[in-house]
Amino acid sequence: SAWTYDTVTTNTYSLSGLPNGTYYHWQVATMCSQSGVNNSSFTGYITFTTLAPCSDPNNLSVSNITDNSALLSWTGTSAASSYNILYKISGSSNWDTTVVTNNYSGTAVTYILTGLTSASTYEWALFTTCVASGSSAIITGSNFTTALSCQVPTGLNVTNIMLDRATMNWTATSNAHHYDVRLRPSGTSSWLYMGYIFGNSKTKYSLISGTTYEWQVRGVCSSDTSDVSSWTTTSTFTTLAPCSKPTNTNVTAITTTEATLGWDAVNSATSYDVRFKLVGSSWGSWVYTYGVATNQLTQTGLTPGTWYHWQVRAVCGSSSNMSGFTSYNTFSTLSSSRVFAGDISVASDLNIYPNPTRGIFNIEFVSEEIDNFEITIVDSYGKLIFEEIKIDFAGEYNNQLDLSSYPAGVYILKIKTKESFVNKRIILQ
Repeated sequence: SAWTYDTVTTNTYSLSGLPNGTYYHWQVATMCSQSGVNNSSFTGYITFTTLAPCSDPNNLSVSNITDNSALLSWTGTSAASSYNILYKISGSSNWDTTVVTNNYSGTAVTYILTGLTSASTYEWALFTTCVASGSSAIITGSNFTTALSCQVPTGLNVTNIMLDRATMNWTATSNAHHYDVRLRPSGTSSWLYMGYIFGNSKTKYSLISGTTYEWQVRGVCSSDTSDVSSWTTTSTFTTLAPCSKPTNTNVTAITTTEATLGWDAVNSATSYDVRFKLVGSSWGSWVYTYGVATNQLTQTGLTPGTWYHWQVRAVCGSSSNMSGFTSYNTFSTLSSSRVFAGDISVASDLNIYPNPTRGIFNIEFVSEEIDNFEITIVDSYGKLIFEEIKIDFAGEYNNQLDLSSYPAGVYILKIKTKESFVNKRIILQ
């Protein structure tokens, strides 16, 4: 009933001094005479509410802090037209400002602040701008510190390199949740990805032997891939090439108790294993010499006039990369007997080397008395291959012969004097 009346001569009327946030009725009637005897009735109720002051935001909080972002939350007002966020690195004199106009519905407001500097403490504050009633006070939030950025791993190295595998290693970072590795043969474009590695090494199997690979690793500082470091620079390694069998095996310097076993060096070999046994003996009777550093081995302690088998294999770095053994090689030590003519010694130990041979071999003996020598070589069918006759010969005999144009097999060297005769077998491989 407490109406307030006023008379105006225009069709507008400004009210002032009204309490804020208050609900009002108002009506208007027309006066057609100054005396007030000819007035219209009042209009129906028309209502309005005076504005409330722009309220301060409250319940400011920070969560989901990463190395470059943070989720800001607060309680605002439905009268807000925008929120103004002020933030800076603690101790800095200049504030950065972000205006939030469309990231909220109702009074519960959140905003993800991005582009922050890692491992830094931030100050922040907030005020509200309302549609028609100005701005609220500036309300300060609690300081927060961004996380250390996801670090790039260091210390890359590769161990346990084999024909088909290798172990890639790196130094663990302080803030990685897990790691990703990618790998490819050098010169190719497609990466093979290996993710969710919860440690600082990864062994990759089923690699191609003798192949150079390049690889990289990155730290992942979230349970997904939303926070990752850069990939490391490219590192490389090369898988082992298959170890090749030695070739061109030979036997030289054969005596009654020794023989030098030789072969061509294998480029990638770090050592060799040699084994020998008596011809015709059991498989379990092999005698092994491991870790021979050069491409020959002088075998001692042999039995005179005895046939031996021997084989060699190459070792390329480790026991996981060895060649197979070569095929059987055969040699015989010299007999301890001499060649005699009657009752007089005519020759010291006969030396034929290398034997077995791949073609070229040497014949050596010393004649202690003057005698006639017939030196011949025949094949297994008795066909004459070589003949030499020495009349009234004494002293050292040296001759190098070449059977490489003849088929592999057993050949017989015959030395005949006036009073004696000796046969020696030559094995042509």
